[in-house]
Amino acid sequence: MASQSSVARRARGDDQAVFQAAARLTGRDRYLVRVVAEHRVLTTDQLAALAFDSTITARHRLDALARLGALNRFRPHRATGSAPWHYLLGPLGAALLGAEDRDDKRWLAQVRAGRQVALQRSQRLAHMIGTNWFFVALAAQARQCAGELRTWLTESHTAELFYQYPISLSALASLPQPDGAGVWADGCREIAFMLEYDTGSEHQAQLAAKLDGYARLAEAMLRYHQQLPPLLFCFLTPRREQTARRALAASADSHSLRIATAVIDPRVTCPAGQVWMPLH
Repeated sequence: MASQSSVARRARGDDQAVFQAAARLTGRDRYLVRVVAEHRVLTTDQLAALAFDSTITARHRLDALARLGALNRFRPHRATGSAPWHYLLGPLGAALLGAEDRDDKRWLAQVRAGRQVALQRSQRLAHMIGTNWFFVALAAQARQCAGELRTWLTESHTAELFYQYPISLSALASLPQPDGAGVWADGCREIAFMLEYDTGSEHQAQLAAKLDGYARLAEAMLRYHQQLPPLLFCFLTPRREQTARRALAASADSHSLRIATAVIDPRVTCPAGQVWMPLH
């Protein structure tokens, strides 16, 4: 068993390594580490859109952060071609964020090998990347033109925010799990929204059944004089949107929910544009 003095020396050595590495990081580097930590996995192109004017520059800097251990990365297997690098929080990044947040344990769970391997193999990986593209497109729009993405909440953070309202246990089990939520501002206008990013994996009945859960959440919020934000359903193909709109409209008739749909690939079309069609 290691003596207390040897443990102390090792801890001081780890702290010194973190301190030396931190001195090599820019403000943009720290932003990249934090945004990856908060949203779990982001690709090279997504990080380039968030913080760089050149994809080549982004690749070089992300490569350096991966070598430092601030970020980890992997490439998902593809039958043809190669996937882009997918970036995760690295051990050095977790230590840096822990020091900044004065909470050494907050980010450690993310860098456990088992958890990161599970994420790489997750069937929801493509869905997570697609959802993140939606918000990345808004943030990139704000960088290049007008507007501001004031809030970008992950699925878990959205649940924490909106499920704070007292709801019966029986109703809680049937509440939906929105893929994210945000606040977009453009000039004097500001709109909060909840996102359902659809990849076509759910049956139409499952999609429409979510509205019952949203209606329960809306009722709980009204008791506290709060209004449920509009629901945005993002589809990848026109055919999927058409069939989904029929199913949603049939279910929404009995609810006073604000719903809009769009067919967009957020990698090429910004969700801030005039692409949304109200359900009614």
